[in-house]
Amino acid sequence: AGILFLMIAVLGKIEGKIEPGRIGRIGAAILGAVLIVIGLVMQYGETPEMYSKLPPNLIATIQPNTVAVVPASAAVPVIPIKVVSGTYGRNCNAKAGNATAQLAKTCDGQGSCDFVIDPATLEDPAPTCSKDFAAEWRCGDGNAVYSAALSALSGKNDKLRLSCAG
Repeated sequence: AGILFLMIAVLGKIEGKIEPGRIGRIGAAILGAVLIVIGLVMQYGETPEMYSKLPPNLIATIQPNTVAVVPASAAVPVIPIKVVSGTYGRNCNAKAGNATAQLAKTCDGQGSCDFVIDPATLEDPAPTCSKDFAAEWRCGDGNAVYSAALSALSGKNDKLRLSCAG
């Protein structure tokens, strides 16, 4: 955006449609320079200290190649996952809850969990049908039921993330 405003300031007229005038050119130049400075500050102004101030539930959303620092004193109690149901292949008429035991074994009690969907260990009533996977869970003693689903599975290392963080 800053470059666009600077172009208006320098060129003055773009295809005869924009005629900013003298004050418009000065304003566009100032606004363009301010936007570029703001962009540079946002790009290069990050510091490790800013990550130490983030709540732990937000740190999980930071990309893997980003370094995040959390002080040891910021220990937050883990809110455990309580699996309500796990269903593999509901779109292929499989019975609801057919993967609840496997999902609960992997994820119950965790703050967050990546469940790897392994077709070899799950009930498969329709081998030729491309299946989905759906999970429902509660966080701690809460009443809210959360859900997540994968609509089309590749059959290789498909993962579904359950989380009570944040």
